Amino acid sequence: MMRGLFLLAIMLGTGLLLCCAPRVQSGANSPEAGEELRLTRGPCFGFCPVYTVAVTPAGRVDFRGERHTTVLGPRSHSAGRAAYEEVRRALAPLRPASGREKVYPCSAAATDMSLITLEWISSGGQRTALTYRMGCRDEGGRKLEKAVDAALLRLGVRDWAAQKTLPGVPRG
Repeated sequence: MMRGLFLLAIMLGTGLLLCCAPRVQSGANSPEAGEELRLTRGPCFGFCPVYTVAVTPAGRVDFRGERHTTVLGPRSHSAGRAAYEEVRRALAPLRPASGREKVYPCSAAATDMSLITLEWISSGGQRTALTYRMGCRDEGGRKLEKAVDAALLRLGVRDWAAQKTLPGVPRG
């Protein structure tokens, strides 16, 4: 009797572990496929929105509005695995080599604009990052800003990250 209950407990426990384990998606054989993606926008000399948004491979989106955003504080929701994959693929051409940090080269940019940091965080904690100063006037800079805006839209946080000036809140 005890042996039967023990075997039943092992089978149920194994089943629970298997159903909760991360699923490998087709086409997800690269190490980048399992990375958390994080986008941080920093302050400027005006009323620029300041926020961080992160998305996991499972599609969980965590947003934190810090200043001059429609939503202040933390907010989370699920955008789904498909949204994660779409954003990951769209940002892949911008991704530096694993474990590297790179500054996007721009020959003509305003110096008082927000800094955007795109991060790819592996399950083991390895960080890969690209930093970009908004307002770059070259074609690559415009494409990067469009990719960031499209990612915010696809992840369902563009309205949360939208610029909003509240009375009494200083710029910067």
